[in-house]
Amino acid sequence: MTKYSFADLDKWARKMERRQDAILRQSTNDLLKGIDIRAGLTRGGTFKRGVIPRHLGALAGSLQSTLMGSTAISGTGENSYVMVIGELKGGDRVRFVWGGANAPYAPAIHYGFDSYPGTFWRDDAAAKWQGYVRAATARAKVQIP
Repeated sequence: MTKYSFADLDKWARKMERRQDAILRQSTNDLLKGIDIRAGLTRGGTFKRGVIPRHLGALAGSLQSTLMGSTAISGTGENSYVMVIGELKGGDRVRFVWGGANAPYAPAIHYGFDSYPGTFWRDDAAAKWQGYVRAATARAKVQIP
């Protein structure tokens, strides 16, 4: 274990800040990248919880990613989160939303409607958050010793 003295406090704080930012970026990236996107029922797929189905519309591509904090960035598209995560720092606020004008049916697909039970991809991704953070923490401790 590394020992620090009071004189090293600034050095230690900078290191912890770099680690925190790395953990935040990696775990957020892993969570969003880990959301499964598959053919929906109308394209020959099957219903599966935790999956963004590709039916006839543009649900996966309707992701709106916004960074509100040290830098203001926003984008729309299936991979729009990559640019936001690249600038993400501890203390920033981010928002990732599916739907909007491109896919107004997103809540119905997520939560279900009529006889369609819903896929709950956001809920399932959020339930895995602690695992993503644990893995990112282990990586950051190796990469930023």
